Amino acid sequence: VAPLPRAFALCDPLEPGRGAAVAPMNAAVSISFNPVFERAFLAAHVNGSIGLYVDARGSLALRRWDGVTGGEIVCVRWSLARPSMFFVLDSLCYVHVFDVLTRATNDPIHVECFGKVERIVSLELAAAGDDDGDGGSGKQYLASLAYDDGRTDVHEISAEFKRCTREEMDATRALLT
Repeated sequence: VAPLPRAFALCDPLEPGRGAAVAPMNAAVSISFNPVFERAFLAAHVNGSIGLYVDARGSLALRRWDGVTGGEIVCVRWSLARPSMFFVLDSLCYVHVFDVLTRATNDPIHVECFGKVERIVSLELAAAGDDDGDGGSGKQYLASLAYDDGRTDVHEISAEFKRCTREEMDATRALLT
């Protein structure tokens, strides 16, 4: 593995059929590192693509999700409770939930709308409380949404998105290490 810093890309611009022409503008708008597997990160791009990168596996995306939201991507955040899951906020005020272990489709496993009057400008995740030794169910996992009118909402993340089984952890470890 080459020492850092290194460059990462969604795809190889010299790949047959892509041409070596100037790559389209596809700036990264948000990056999130996995809280459990620190060498894995997500990068969300202007064109609606998300790339999953694992530093030890090279500089091209291990997996891609293309055009996964209806609006522009505002930010991407790894789940603090389930290392296989991540959240994507788009400019239409939708939060999309994805699981990297779901390979059948690029579709989110859940989508939630938070209104359209004000624009959501940020999404942050937090964990509060103590782990009770039962898979983290004693912790409270929160999502905070910041709006362009100055308001901030804090929501508790649903139980189905905060329980990680041993099998899920093992499968995520196999994928991301």
